[in-house]
Amino acid sequence: MRSWPAEASWFAIALLSGLILGSLFDWFTMGLLLGVAPWLAWRVRDLRRFDAWLNHSLGRPPPLHGVPEDLAYRLWRLRRESRNRLGRLTRALRELQQATEALPDAAVLLEGHDTIAWFNRAGADLLGLQQRDIGRALSGLMRTPDLVHVLHHAELEGAVELPSPLADGRILDVRVIVLANARRLLLARDITQVVKLRTMRQDFIANVSHELRTPLTVILGYLEALEDDTDVEVLRSTMARMQRPAARMKTLVEDLLLLSRLDNTAPGRRDPGSTVNVAAMLRRIVTEVKPLASDRHRLTLDVDESLQLQGQERELQSAFTNLVVNAIRYSPDGGDIRIAWQGDDAQAHFEVSDQGMGIAPEHIPRLTERFYRVDGGRSRDAGGTGLGLAIVKHVLRRHDSEIEVESTPGAGSTFSCAFPAERIRRPSLPAAG
Repeated sequence: MRSWPAEASWFAIALLSGLILGSLFDWFTMGLLLGVAPWLAWRVRDLRRFDAWLNHSLGRPPPLHGVPEDLAYRLWRLRRESRNRLGRLTRALRELQQATEALPDAAVLLEGHDTIAWFNRAGADLLGLQQRDIGRALSGLMRTPDLVHVLHHAELEGAVELPSPLADGRILDVRVIVLANARRLLLARDITQVVKLRTMRQDFIANVSHELRTPLTVILGYLEALEDDTDVEVLRSTMARMQRPAARMKTLVEDLLLLSRLDNTAPGRRDPGSTVNVAAMLRRIVTEVKPLASDRHRLTLDVDESLQLQGQERELQSAFTNLVVNAIRYSPDGGDIRIAWQGDDAQAHFEVSDQGMGIAPEHIPRLTERFYRVDGGRSRDAGGTGLGLAIVKHVLRRHDSEIEVESTPGAGSTFSCAFPAERIRRPSLPAAG
């Protein structure tokens, strides 16, 4: 703004010079033209420089004078501030895009009639979108009725669970958020594991209710029968028959409490335990289960006496006992059951092999689920709670191991696990005298 007084002063000088020349030659018009013409030429030159700089350059303004110089520097400062602001916005947008790309959830920006404007990497992974799909209608690419309903009713709150359009067995949680300028943001996340856990929880509640209801019904039936019968022999017989369902309920509750304790122990707070003499433990287990096996099964023990294990003795005994008892329960009379505990410098191996009815391949992945039974009726008749292998799985994981199952229907099964070298202990034996 300081250039305007200077500009007015130069114009006044030019005008005064023209008047003086006009008075000298008695031709005021010609004098005015001669006086103002240099000033006009000077302004035209600056305006041409200003115009050239304005159209073809982003650098500092060229040498100018007066108002053009003032305008040029003001525009240059505005341009510089705009470039700096644009640079900051670009960096922020790039960082936002990088953060969105890193999200595990799919994000798809929609314009107009479901037109895809942008999507992140998870959008490609979960929804199968490709770069060539930008500009196409999402509802035309994915014709799932539930998805189309969500797109056309974005004002509805909540999310919808849909099968993945890739038909890979995954379940997606999809919701649409309404933005400004007729834009919408579709968010989708993989909830397959959540749905699986929810189903397992529902199955668990149904199964534990059934497992408890059955022996309770038996006990209540006997109690009702005893209301009008006071015969001593009948009382003794009935009490004896009530012991089995009561013992089953007790075992079921104890297994549930053990599973709860195993689940609620934080990994970082696990007690490393002590050195366990596994060979001696297995001999005790065989002695304890012999009444269950009776003379119907032959138990063979193959152990390395010097091979010991760092861990929780009670938990390991529970896991190993479950595996041995299962082999007895599901083996035909006269079957051989082999229990092995061997190892090397890399791993220690525990293995239980039977000659039972075997397990079909489709059942093996679900064996360690709580209350999962290959043959429900036979399992209950054998006295199992349906929690044994779930306990085995949790105990082994707490000891850095996993259960492995090899089975052929009609030819028996082998349940095994391997413990890492850092858990192996081999106490030095005393030298012979």
